[in-house]
Amino acid sequence: MMQLIPPKSRRAPRILGKRGEPAHYHVVSRVVDRTFRLTDADKEAFRGLLRRVAEFCGVHVLTYAILDNHFHLLLEVPASPGDPDDEELRRRGRLLYGKERKRQPLSFFRIDRALEAGGEIRDQMRALLIGRMASLPMFVKILKQRFSIIYNRKHDRLGTLWEDRFHSVLVEDSGAALTAVAAYIDLNPVRAGIVQDPKDYRFSGYGEAAGTQRGFAQFPLFVRLAADYAESTGQIATLYRRRLFISGSNPGKGGVVSKAALTRVLRQDGKLPASESLYCRLRYMTQGAVIGSKAFIQEWIAENKSIYFPKRPKKPKPLVFSEDAATLCSLR
Repeated sequence: MMQLIPPKSRRAPRILGKRGEPAHYHVVSRVVDRTFRLTDADKEAFRGLLRRVAEFCGVHVLTYAILDNHFHLLLEVPASPGDPDDEELRRRGRLLYGKERKRQPLSFFRIDRALEAGGEIRDQMRALLIGRMASLPMFVKILKQRFSIIYNRKHDRLGTLWEDRFHSVLVEDSGAALTAVAAYIDLNPVRAGIVQDPKDYRFSGYGEAAGTQRGFAQFPLFVRLAADYAESTGQIATLYRRRLFISGSNPGKGGVVSKAALTRVLRQDGKLPASESLYCRLRYMTQGAVIGSKAFIQEWIAENKSIYFPKRPKKPKPLVFSEDAATLCSLR
């Protein structure tokens, strides 16, 4: 038999969890040439996209770290996408697919019209959307592809942004394994020498939990571990902080947590003092443009929309939908 691909050139099959069961993965992907390309604004855009893609795919992000040239994710991928109804598909579709764009095969317009059409057209669209859910490869593919488009458009560049395919490790569904991997991810900014305390890095799961009003009580990792250990999320948060500083103080590649910081956290029994928690939230909020009530912010946006959110000039777009099923452009 003719062998088209030399054995050493073949990609090893990706290790996935058991079919029909939820699975956890540690995912890493690096920027091409490992160059330090991602600015704070890029990281914020990536984080926003990460939330939308995760909700669309039904994937749970337990924690994450976005650095200048790579990212880490700890994901929980459900066993199956279930059977979402048409309204749920529309809701998820709005998260990712907006107006028609060049070289974008899907848009919310097409999704909505196909679901309304019924029959085979509706079935094809449902199969297409559901096929993109509850899948690790599809989740990462959508995330990386769509961020590449956002990044290239913003920085006026062309070509690939990511180095080869992503790396993933299957993680055991246990509190001990998940805690160990999560701590490794949340300590990345410390190892990189960016911060001494993981709470001070804005673009990570732990830093986001420390700096947002939802706090640790709704941090996905702590909610998951609290269910395992039958503890409150607050108790899990204190134990996890102790674990972070103990692990981070061990010598290894990159920066480490200082002995003084470790001693201080152990004396606090892993609890984040109210003053530090308030400081984290204030620092996190002041990275934005406007602070205030919802009404205040909406009023500010309405008054300054033309300055800060200018509309792009509209371009004529070809008709992409036909009422005639025989001439309907391919949904794939």
